[in-house]
Amino acid sequence: MNFALAILTVSCLMCLWRFLKGPTRSDRFLALIMLTIIAVGFLGIMSVKTESEFLIDLAIDVMILAFVGTLAVIKFFEGKELDE
Repeated sequence: MNFALAILTVSCLMCLWRFLKGPTRSDRFLALIMLTIIAVGFLGIMSVKTESEFLIDLAIDVMILAFVGTLAVIKFFEGKELDE
């Protein structure tokens, strides 16, 4: 599990670099989505390590919020309102 955490840490650093240096807002947004997915991976691994069900619930909540946020940002990028 420590190897998986190390891989996720390296992935997080690479996505953070892309978020900071991304030439377009789409690159930055994609890096933010990837950081969210990596955070859910951290929560999943930590829930297995600590045998905590709360972290699984938290991971599910974070993914639902990320999905809804992704839909809202895509609508914004297209120039549409949220109710269209």
